[in-house]
Amino acid sequence: MTRTPGELTVVPPPSGPPRSGPPDGLVRLRFADAITLERAGAAFGAGSGPGLGDAWSDPETLTLQIPADAGIETLRAVLAVLDAAAITSESLTVHTHELDDVFAAFTSLS
Repeated sequence: MTRTPGELTVVPPPSGPPRSGPPDGLVRLRFADAITLERAGAAFGAGSGPGLGDAWSDPETLTLQIPADAGIETLRAVLAVLDAAAITSESLTVHTHELDDVFAAFTSLS
């Protein structure tokens, strides 16, 4: 599989078909101001609010959320997009699902 730098992919588990549920993790970027958030959103093709594209921005918290696996390749791709667009984030955090998230997904409480 050939990927271009900055291309994000959600990788299914190694065995079996891809799951229909949420990805294994979330990369959250926080920015210093709304202008930088807007530039980052454009670089990642994000919409404002959940469900608009793979990545989505939250102007209230100045964060960009990228649902994807939490692996090294994903982090490299995120950093490559930021680097190519000359954007600096205040923080980058990786979140994985907790037991509460799994329970909510299985019981449709999310």
